[in-house]
This record gives sequence, structure tokens and C-alpha cells, in this order.
Amino acid sequence: MTRNENKTAKKTKPFKAVCIVLAVLLALYCAVYLVLTFATGDPLPMPLGFGSAVVLSGSMEPTLSVNDLIFIIRSGEYATGDIVVYSTGGTPVVHRIVSIDAQSGTLVTRGDANNVEDDPVPLARVKGKVAFSVPFIGAVPRFIRTVPGLVMILLVLFTLLFVSVRSKAEESEEEAKQLELSREIERLKKELGDQPAQDTSADERRGE
Repeated sequence: MTRNENKTAKKTKPFKAVCIVLAVLLALYCAVYLVLTFATGDPLPMPLGFGSAVVLSGSMEPTLSVNDLIFIIRSGEYATGDIVVYSTGGTPVVHRIVSIDAQSGTLVTRGDANNVEDDPVPLARVKGKVAFSVPFIGAVPRFIRTVPGLVMILLVLFTLLFVSVRSKAEESEEEAKQLELSREIERLKKELGDQPAQDTSADERRGE
């Protein structure tokens, strides 16, 4: 292995490690999400008060678009103007609060692109408020959080681990070869270094 190849290998090690860590975390997230979804029947589980969802309609345009990935945080207080996610018994709804009735414990929402307000929603059905969003990447986590998506992530993880182990084995073998080559070079240098002394002794004997 040349010096440039050694430098390249050293640079790729942190990248491989990061990829493996990300794959492990993603696989764990998918597994927890699927288990909670099947166990509770909740399409939007909120472990530790956090969750994520994908925008499926244009009712919140231009603030949120289809396939935006949103991150939700559970909150004890809501205010007019907050974008909240609430359960409808099926697909969660992501709309903005337009009014709150503290006495009845309900709130009214409306999509930014809609002209009609939604029916009042009990605060108990509100999952949380949108903390931030990432545009246009929602289709990826939406697929990953399915059973086929989880299988794909696990295959990617196993592939990364296999490649990492194989690379380490090849690197160890290459280092062993280099060590053996270095020893052979040192042995040859030593033999060549002793040869002139032997030739000089032979010349002196012939002179006598």
C-alpha cells in the first residue's frame, strides 16, 4: 500500500464510522416507531414527547408543502398562530391554530391555504406543535418507517458492517506483508553491507 493509499484509507475510516452510526440510529428509530405504531394503533407515536411526520397535502402552502418532513414536540401550552398536529383517528392533521376556547378545552385550526376553518378540536387530541421542518425529503423517512423500509435499512447496515470488517482484515493482511517486506529489505541491506568487508579480507590474503 502506497503512502497516498494510506492517507486515503485514513480519511475514509471516519466516514465509514459515521455511516455505520447513522445507519444504526436510523434502524433503531424505525424499529421503535413500528413497534409503537403496531402496539398502540397510533399513526403518530411520540416517544419522549418528540415525533416526526410527513406533510401529505397542500393545505398549509406556502408554509409547508407536500413531502416536507416536520418535527413535532409535545407542549402543555398552545397559542394562536402555532402550527399543531392533531389526531383525527386516521391520518394526523397539520394546521394552524386560529382560536382557542379555554373554557371548553378546544381549539380551532385552519390550513394556511384553506378558506374554511376546521371543526373544534379537543386539546387532548393535539399531539404537539411543529418545531421545524425540512423541505421535500419526507418521502424517504415515510418509506423507511415501513416494514420494507426497515428491512432495507438493516440490509444497508449489515453491508456497511461487512465492508468495514473486510476492510480491516485486508488492512491487517497488508500491514503484515509490509512488515515482512521491511524485514527482508533489512536482511538484504545487512548482507550487502557485510560483503565489502569479506572481499577486502580476501584481497589482503592474496597480497600476502
